[in-house]
Formats: sequence, C-alpha cells, structure tokens
Amino acid sequence: MKKLTIIFLCFFVLGAGVRAIKIWRPVDRPSWRECDEAGIARNYYREGMNLFYPRVDWRGDTPGYAEMEFPIYPWLIAVGYKVIGFYEPIGRILSYLFSLATLLLFFRLAKYLLSSWGAIYAALFFALSPLIINISSSLQPESLMFLFYVLAGYWFIRWHEEEKEKYFWGSAVAISLAILAKATAAHLGLFFGVLILEKVGFAALTKIRFWSFGAVALLPGGLWYYHAHQFWKQYQLSLGLSNEYHWVGWDFFTNPSFVLGLARTEFLYVLMPLGMLVLAFGVLQNKHERAVKYGLWWLLAVGVYYLLAIRTTSAQWAAYYHIVSVPAVALLFGNGVAAIQSFKSDKRWLNLRPQTLLTYLIVISISSVFLFQVRQIAVDAKNWRVTNVQTCAQFFAMLIPASALVLTTGGTCVNETGYPAAYNASFMLYWIDRKGFNVCVEEQTLENITVFAKRGAQYYLAAKSALPNKTSLETDLRSRYAVLVECGDYALFQLNSTERENTKVGH
Repeated sequence: MKKLTIIFLCFFVLGAGVRAIKIWRPVDRPSWRECDEAGIARNYYREGMNLFYPRVDWRGDTPGYAEMEFPIYPWLIAVGYKVIGFYEPIGRILSYLFSLATLLLFFRLAKYLLSSWGAIYAALFFALSPLIINISSSLQPESLMFLFYVLAGYWFIRWHEEEKEKYFWGSAVAISLAILAKATAAHLGLFFGVLILEKVGFAALTKIRFWSFGAVALLPGGLWYYHAHQFWKQYQLSLGLSNEYHWVGWDFFTNPSFVLGLARTEFLYVLMPLGMLVLAFGVLQNKHERAVKYGLWWLLAVGVYYLLAIRTTSAQWAAYYHIVSVPAVALLFGNGVAAIQSFKSDKRWLNLRPQTLLTYLIVISISSVFLFQVRQIAVDAKNWRVTNVQTCAQFFAMLIPASALVLTTGGTCVNETGYPAAYNASFMLYWIDRKGFNVCVEEQTLENITVFAKRGAQYYLAAKSALPNKTSLETDLRSRYAVLVECGDYALFQLNSTERENTKVGH
C-alpha cells in the first residue's frame, strides 16, 4: 500500500507538471470562450460584483446582461482582481487548482474500484489525458465543472456500495454544482438513475428521498437558467444557449459526419487511439468487476448526451466537451491492464498461442496509448502561439476613444449543418478593451452596417477575409466610410465620418 501511495504521488507530480505548462499566459488567443470569460470577469471587476448579473463586451446598446451558465468562475477571477489587481493569468491559475483537486479525486476513485495494477494505469491514463490537460489551463468553466462532476460520480458510487447517507446527499450537492457550472453535466443523472434502479428497482419512484435527491441536484440549476434566460428574452445576448441549436435531428440518419465526428474525437483525443483494444480485452476478461459495471454505465450516460447534443459534440472545435468520457474510459483502461496481469498469470507467456499473441498485441497497445498521449500534449503545447490579431488590436485601441461603441466581425450565422450558431466573437472587443456589437459573417451588408451606426456604433473593425462578396462590399465600405488604419486582416472604418484616410500597418 505504501508503494502504491508513492506511485500515485509521482503521478500527481507528473500531472501537476504538465498541467502547469501554459498557466502563466495572458489572454493571447482568438478564442471566443476564453475572451468571454475574461471579459465578464473584467466587467465584474470594473462595473460591480453582483454575481447574478454577468455582462459581456458585445452588448451593443444594452446593459450587457447575458444568458450563460452560473458565472461563479468569472466572478472568482474578478475576486482575484480585487485582491491583487488586474492580472490575466489568475483565471488559468484557478483552473489549474481545480484540475489538481480533480486529479486527487480520480486517484481515490481508481484506488477504490481497481486492483493495484489497474489503479496505477488508470491514474496514469487520467493524469496524461490531453483533453483534461488542456482544460486545466484554459479560461473556461470546464475545469470547475469537471471537479464537481468527478466528485459526484465518486460519491454516488460510494453510496451505491456502502449506503452511507453522507455520500448520497454529498453527490446530490456535487452534481448540482456541476450543473450550475455547466449544464451539460446533467447527463450524469442517467448514470445515477441506472444505479438506483439496480439497487432499489422501480420502487425508487415511490420514495421521497430519491425525489429529494433530484430536487437538490436540479432545482438550483433550473432556477439559475430560468433567471439567465430572461436576459436572452430581453437583450438577445447568450453564450450559446438560446442562440445556437445543438440537438440531434433527422439528418443524423443521412449525414455520416455526425458519427464520424464523434468517433474521431473519442479515438484521437480520449482513447488515444488503440485504447479500445485494452478496454475491450478488460471487459471480456473481467466482465464481473465493479469497475467494468460502473465504467460501462457511466459511458452509456455520456453516449446519450453526445447523441442528443450531436450538432455540438461531433464538431472538431468541441473536442473539450469530451472530457466527460475520460473518467469512465480511464477506469476501463485500468481494468484492461489488470485483466492482462491476471491473464499472464494463468497462461504460459512464451507459448505462441493465439491468446498469447493477443496479449502481446494489447501490451503494445498500452504502450502506444501513452505514446499518443505524450505526443498530443507536445503538439498542443507547440501549436499554442500568440496571434498577430492581438498585436493589431493593441494598435487599433490607440485610435478608438474609450467610450466609443465598436462593431466587429463575428462568426458565421449558421453552422455547417444549416442551423443557427452562436456567432459572437468576443476576442477583438476584449483586446481593444471597448464595448460594442458583433455582426455575423453573412449579415455583413452595407445596409446592416448603417443600422448598427444608427444604434451607436462609431467604428467598424472588419475582418476583410470574412466579408461576403468581398470585392463589392469592401469597395462600397471604402467609398462610404473613412478607413483609419489597416493591420493584418482587419480594417478600421470610422462610421461617423466620410473623411477617408488609409494607413496600413505591416504585421
């Protein structure tokens, strides 16, 4: 047992080290999600700390209150700003601390359900998961959600095994907090429901304690999302809840990209990619093990969630949504390694029979899983570079008065499947530190830009490569409005003046 503790400590140090690689960065990527969280935190810091009224930068002529998950994460960042001053890495440091706590929790779960060898490999798999490492230094609420998500799963399994009330009600509180941090965590309720049915049967429907569990788990989130939805109804501002369509439709049966997108993310970012062989071997060899039962039911709940929200979960940009697969996959991976250990003990290792060849193949697969994980960690770290858009934004900011409203190019109005998309791209407004509007790519027309000017927009930061019918629209814009400066792909138009000046900055 002491050796196992030392091994876990080494894995924790390893996991903490790789998670720390990118935590000291400022907001240096054109990520709408990171810039929204950072912008909301900055607005709390400057405009008031009322937790229940988060404000975005792309507010236009409204107060800026936006529909989103419960904003405890950006609010905590703002608390950090109040304590030590405005320092952008504070958000990443918070995510990092949440991720370390999650790492410890999973180690306890693996140790509880698996043999020593199985727990060791499950812990190593979890510690080196590239998806989890990415969210551990991201300005996103996923790290906080994932902490409560794993805690809820761990405590519910403990209740299922030991029937202690502290685990039952603790799990209800934990999943409630996970849902508040990110509504997608609600799918874990299906996992809980299966385990309740296994333990109590349909008689659970007549027991007040299980209804009370559901109320504790769902009511706080339901109240918050109802409150936040009023912001959408009044101001039409949302961070991808009411202004984007995520759900499965009939085209699921005719468009193979949905299934292929899901499979791609799971195999390349979760299973890495030969882990499926280890999982399958473990399930077949140790099908009666506790880790197999819990892992498979957990994955069932995750799979239902992926299917229902497949317009998002199958998209390549949404790979981080798949972090919820990792705990169950890591448990099943550890079980697979434990199955190999017992298989080796029962068979003559050097006798070249089909079983032995299979075992050799699985051992090679185990090695490849960790090689793929390390490779992906290195690729992610290498590909994270500061964009020149931020440099241009700093230049633009010097030309725009602090009180001016700015119109900026957003994303596309619809996604690749033809449904509404959340097009607000907050990065340019965040970097120039101004408030304003976003216009989606397809709706960039001279008429619409005039409407925004009437609503108070004084400047238009246009991404030239995203202008539809680029030649004619850009020509019309230049003929009507003054171009103050150009930098990279962006041109800064002054909407309240026709005096033209064209300055180019090379970047």
